[in-house]
Amino acid sequence: MVRIVVVGAGVVGLTSALELLKDKSNEITIVAQQFPTDYNHSTIYTSPIAGANWHSFAPKEDKFTQEIDIVGYYKFKELSRIPESGVTSRKEKFYVTLDKFYNVYSGKKMLPWYAHGEFAKLINFRELEAGEYSRDKFAYGFEFDGFVIRTSYYMTYLINEMWRLSGSYEMTNSRFNLRRKSIKKLSDAFDLHHNGKADLVVNCTGLLAHDLDDIEKIEKTKMYPVRGIVYIVENNTGMKDNTFVDIFDIEHPDERMYFMPRREGELLIGGVFEEENESQYADPGFLVRLVSRCNKYLPQFDWDNIKVIRTQVGYRPFRKGGYRIEKVGDMVHCYGMGAAGFQSSWGSANKVVGLVSGSKPIKSKF
Repeated sequence: MVRIVVVGAGVVGLTSALELLKDKSNEITIVAQQFPTDYNHSTIYTSPIAGANWHSFAPKEDKFTQEIDIVGYYKFKELSRIPESGVTSRKEKFYVTLDKFYNVYSGKKMLPWYAHGEFAKLINFRELEAGEYSRDKFAYGFEFDGFVIRTSYYMTYLINEMWRLSGSYEMTNSRFNLRRKSIKKLSDAFDLHHNGKADLVVNCTGLLAHDLDDIEKIEKTKMYPVRGIVYIVENNTGMKDNTFVDIFDIEHPDERMYFMPRREGELLIGGVFEEENESQYADPGFLVRLVSRCNKYLPQFDWDNIKVIRTQVGYRPFRKGGYRIEKVGDMVHCYGMGAAGFQSSWGSANKVVGLVSGSKPIKSKF
């Protein structure tokens, strides 16, 4: 048996552990400070408070990330047929405002890489016709078959799948276990496997990679947080589709506008994308501006009865140079997914499995 410790219980760590556990010769221990079932989560444990959805950010020339995201799409499509997974099918609609079209895109239509080819057919991608949006507000729009992921349900589902595969709930007989532990060195994880000394450690620590004493100095300089703010509200609006409005606001360039209706009657609305703001509190003015934009751009929905259930602030784990997915000695590194944690999780987990099993080495994309 190969003993493997996965450090980190975000969506990338959980998915990597699950894929590794499917090989019956592997025994997996997940070591983490926090788990999805915790009532409160720190701002750097971002996965449980994420949206989440599938909306690839990959540039057209970035085949590495596209391939990773495609794996995620197929998997979410499969999971959307399993009610307890927390994955629900949703149309995803994207509108580009006239201000953004002319001030940022110089009057050029900017369609994503998945707008063309066989994959576009698979996801039913199509450009919206002129009669499907307000032409005095939007330059163009598109839609495709997407998903909304209820993150806390979904992450718990991943853990339960690992217990199911493990064969036993008793630590000494199980191929899988969880261990709550903070570590200062990645090398300390070798001593934290539930069945003895670990053979391999998989580093899925996200932003916390920066704080590990034995991580390479150059890596410490590459990790940086990007703050996000979303609100969970009662969905009294009538909105049923994932909706994104590509806005331009010169006074608030870090603010975004997106909506994800969850099947429980919630609506997630957001958001922000701030690189140099470490505050754990949301500016009340942001919600006021967001609702004002809702009334301006999406007046067909009811925004007068917004009831905020909670405000969520978190830090996306970005890395200069993109994802780090590589094997160094007896350690495999998989982190730096930024805002793409959920959609990249299955594809990156497949890369981790390949590295662990000794397939051709895969380096970071830059």
